[in-house]
This record gives sequence, structure tokens and C-alpha cells, in this order.
Amino acid sequence: MQDTQLAAARSGSHSSPSPPARAPATPPATPLWGLASLVLASVAAIAVLLGVPYVFGLLLRIPAIAAMPAAAIESLFTLATFGLLALAAYAAVRMGRIAVPLGTRRGLMAGSGVGLGVLALAVSAALCAIAGTAQEGMPAKEGMGLLLLETVLLLIQSGAEEYYFRGWLQADLQRRWGAWPALGAAALLFAALHFIAAASDPLSFVTLLLGGLLFGLAYRKSGSFLLPWGLHFGWNWAEELLFGLYPNPGSGTFGTLLNIDLAGSGWWGGTSEGLNASLSSVIALVAVLTAVGAWPNSTATAAGPWVKGKPARG
Repeated sequence: MQDTQLAAARSGSHSSPSPPARAPATPPATPLWGLASLVLASVAAIAVLLGVPYVFGLLLRIPAIAAMPAAAIESLFTLATFGLLALAAYAAVRMGRIAVPLGTRRGLMAGSGVGLGVLALAVSAALCAIAGTAQEGMPAKEGMGLLLLETVLLLIQSGAEEYYFRGWLQADLQRRWGAWPALGAAALLFAALHFIAAASDPLSFVTLLLGGLLFGLAYRKSGSFLLPWGLHFGWNWAEELLFGLYPNPGSGTFGTLLNIDLAGSGWWGGTSEGLNASLSSVIALVAVLTAVGAWPNSTATAAGPWVKGKPARG
């Protein structure tokens, strides 16, 4: 054994030293590159939000497509819109070598997120009931099949949005600007794009911004993509399928388990934008934000979201 080791040592002493291993390349961490990422994310999202409705408008001129059931058309529209967003985010994540962590206690993270999202929405609806704007609407049960289909579509929608704004954009900006500016910028773009696409009441922008901050903070605190995804899904699912609060008044294509309409004071949801433009949602979101902000950082996020091969700057 000793002779073998000695021979190996002697032979190694005459060999040329191996070149040092090259560290994996990481994207530039300058603030200017962060601005470029923000512009790219804005342009890509706007292209999808404008392009998909335009294409579907052309397709609906074809009689065979226009005659399809409304649920089928809406499902295809949702899959096209959020599938393209997810694809764009996936390409950016791969090129930027960004890791999107799921965490270790995945079931707990996902379940906690969904439960907290449903609870926050229920609190918002309860405040509207106290304010006198909540009233029972017409029954709108379309069958369990459509409810399950919409549940899947909401999972895809919320997952694609969180992957785009938190999994890609927030993580990418964090290594260039730091944790809190990145969180705020991603939340601001999240709110702005939603507001441009489907809102007009300034209070809607406030609630959308609070929602974006909540999802970003949940990602930052937990180190798991599943927590903000669950929060986002739980809020949307409860609003659309549990209480039937969106659209307001009435219900969506896929029906709802309950159907509550909001009428009366606009401050408490009595407009066409419903809970999105209500003080009740502001109160509920601020309460959840405060609770999540009080959580200790997980060990997985000591440096925030990770770039593959190197922790991001926090």
C-alpha cells in the first residue's frame, strides 16, 4: 500500500499541474441589468395580454369556433395566456440560471398558502357583510365537472403568474438590486399589469399592489415557491368558486358553490370590480401582510432566492 502511494506521488510530481476549474458563469449583477429585466418582463407580459385576445378575436370569427361552449373557449383562452407567460418565465429562468425553490415541507407550504388565502378572502367578504353590501345572489351551480375544471384553470393561472413575477422577476432583480427593492418592483409590475388589463378604480390598484407585496413577502420569508402560489390560488378560488364574488354581480362561466353579490357603497365592494376595489380587501391583505412579515426567515432564504451554483445577493 505504501509503495503504491509513493509511486503515485513520484509520478504526480513530474506531471504538469491541472488548470484551475473555471467557476460557472453568473449573470451580471449591475443595477442596469435589473432595469433591463424589468423592461423585458413588462414588454413580454404586455405582448401576451394584447396578443392572445387579438388572436382569439380573429378565431371567434370562424363559425365552428364561435359555436363552441363558453367554458371551452374560456379554458383555451386561459391556457394560451398563462401558458405563454409560464413559457416566457421558464426561458428566462433557464437563461438566468435561477433556481425556483419548493422548500422541504412542500405539503405544509402549499396547504398553508391555500388555507391562508381562503381565510383572507373570507375575512374580506365578512367585512362587506358587516358593512351591509353583501347579499344573496341567484343560484349559479353549473355542475361539479365545470367547478373542477375551473379549479384546475385557477391553479394554472395563479401558478403561472407566481412563476413569472416571483419565480423569475423577483429572484432576478434581487441579485441585482437587493431583496426589498426587488420585492417592491415585482409587486408594482404585478399590480400595474393587472390594473391595465382589468380594472379602473384606484382602490383596485391598491389591493393589487398589496396582493403582490404579500405574495413576494411570502416567497421571501418561506424560501418556497409553493407558499405564494397557494396564497394566490386560495384567494382566487374562494372569490370565484366558493363565494361567487367575481364577477360582481352574477357568477362566472363555470358556476360557483355559493353566489354572493355586493351592492351599495363602492368603498365596500358595491361596484363592478367588487372586492378588488374595497376597503375590506385592503384591511384583510394588510392583516395577512403583517402576520407574514412577523414570521422568521427560513434557513433556505438566508440569502433569498438562489441562482444556480451561487446564492443571490440579499
